[in-house]
Amino acid sequence: MPRYRARIVLVALITAIVVQKTAFAQEPAALSDQEVGDRLGFLEVSLGTGQPAASLWWYGWIGAYSAGTAAQWGLAGAHWNDKKWDNSTPVPRRVRDRGFAEDMLVGGATTGLGVIGLFIDPFVPATAYNKFRRLPDGTLEERRMKLAKAENLLRLSADREKRGRGLTTHLLNIGVNAAAGIVTAAAFHRPWTDGLITFAAGEAISLANIFTQPRRAIRDWHNYQVRFKKKPGVMLAGSADRKWYFEACPGRLRIGISF
Repeated sequence: MPRYRARIVLVALITAIVVQKTAFAQEPAALSDQEVGDRLGFLEVSLGTGQPAASLWWYGWIGAYSAGTAAQWGLAGAHWNDKKWDNSTPVPRRVRDRGFAEDMLVGGATTGLGVIGLFIDPFVPATAYNKFRRLPDGTLEERRMKLAKAENLLRLSADREKRGRGLTTHLLNIGVNAAAGIVTAAAFHRPWTDGLITFAAGEAISLANIFTQPRRAIRDWHNYQVRFKKKPGVMLAGSADRKWYFEACPGRLRIGISF
């Protein structure tokens, strides 16, 4: 009997999910032209306003990671045969000094993985508005179809922003940076303090990547559901504008945020 009841509950849950998704997909077909226009207006403002910051973050980090990989691997190759004086023997002699080259090799590998990660999981808010603009809207039926696709674009944008700041992303970054530290210490026979420094440097960059990521779509998707989908809750106000700045000077690199 318990097994029979469990099957009934499972079937009921699956049916409820299917019905909910079907209703969500078919909802625009029951809306008037005015209602469709109101929703499209909200979505257009949301996707369009959020795109510049999203594009700057996505393409900026792709560029930064790519430049970091190329520069570090170039330096690794250029300094691979560096030598230093070894004064620990009665007669000083020159020996290989690959510490810097090894750091650059490992650092380039971690930033290279960063580029790969951004391509594997693209930042949807950076491209959603362009996809929205290309959708036809000459007739009511086309506008209803556009609405359904636009809603999906905003939902996917919010999901991607949540995923980018989620626990899984943090754990993946910690794993990659920990592996880099272990390689530095174990594979290159370096002190464990060097491995910890490698881990800390990589983690600092990873956290900068995570916490500079825009979050507008999360708020807008919530507000859209509250306003048009009768989701319980209140409208969320926009946060204060934040501006990140980078300043490169001889021997110094400054990264900051202004409110």
